[in-house]
Amino acid sequence: MNTIDIKVIKVHQSIGTIYVGKISPDLLLQMSRVDRRKIQDDEQVLGIQRELKAEKVNQIKAYLTTTDATFPNSIIVNTESKYVSDETDDILQLIVNDSTFTLIDGQHRVEGFRDNLKNNFELIIAIFKDLKIDQQANIFSTINSQQTKVDASHNLSLELDSKIYTPIKMMIEIAQMFHFAKDSPWYNNIRLLGSGNKGIISLSAFVNPLINLTFPEKDYYLIKNNLIKEKKEFINFDFDYDAKRYPLWAFYISKEKNVLYKILLNYFSTLKLLLSDDWLNNESVLNKTTGYNAIMKLFKDLIIEGINIGDLSDNFFLSKLKNLKELNGSINSRNYGASGLKASNELYLDMISLVKKQDEKNQKIL
Repeated sequence: MNTIDIKVIKVHQSIGTIYVGKISPDLLLQMSRVDRRKIQDDEQVLGIQRELKAEKVNQIKAYLTTTDATFPNSIIVNTESKYVSDETDDILQLIVNDSTFTLIDGQHRVEGFRDNLKNNFELIIAIFKDLKIDQQANIFSTINSQQTKVDASHNLSLELDSKIYTPIKMMIEIAQMFHFAKDSPWYNNIRLLGSGNKGIISLSAFVNPLINLTFPEKDYYLIKNNLIKEKKEFINFDFDYDAKRYPLWAFYISKEKNVLYKILLNYFSTLKLLLSDDWLNNESVLNKTTGYNAIMKLFKDLIIEGINIGDLSDNFFLSKLKNLKELNGSINSRNYGASGLKASNELYLDMISLVKKQDEKNQKIL
């Protein structure tokens, strides 16, 4: 019978004793099972954990490749007395079995180490003993529903403190330029943390579509690791991204923040001119997340075409977008809904339809 001695600190709380210690990821994987919710005979059977999300696990594996990867919060597990072979004031001796622990919280973090073991990486573990299923479920529910989530814009703002110049940092700086420049169509209307303003759109809502046009999210830590390794602000990335899917990547690797800002300025200024009744109008959805996602989807179509013909001037955007003035004053929740992907797609489809009509008109003139 194999056993393991875990040096622990006993913490006493209302629910009982918690044993706090440390364990290697590979051993925790060997000794753990996950009680997932499942359907059996058309009836839901009690289980604690959600289905494992492969995408989340892959993100954690990517994060673990960084030089400063850390999980300072504890993995929470339950064990049963039958697996406890001995116990002292500071040692919990456990039988090594594939069911010694039931994971209550942290399954994705633990799974991130499977086939991806790291040297000199230990995990903090909080061990309960003999908890009933309903107690385990209550702990999981409390942890995952009652904690205050960090605001997405706050997370983005923290990127500005990094010495590593990631694509995300570049896009945040562009958002700041649009917020602070007095000739910007977005002047003082992007909600930056600490600025005290009540802008029409949040930093995260503004930046995320730009990020999505720059690189795939899964490569964030790969990009960051390369920057850290080379100890340079910019390096020559050898990523073969599809220019039609990620048209802004070229501006990042070419250090062309100001060029991209000017292109976006041309685009937004044209929209402001043609859709003056809706622009920065709180009664309109144009500059809120719903409308912004639609206009950024349209921007993707236009920037690809503009790059191909070598023209992204304000005249280029005006020649493509003239027909949008037909929508002026009508981009509101009555016509497109208050929010959501469906509303954004409907607005985009109306816009691209008008752009195509304008293209046909332009061709006839030629």
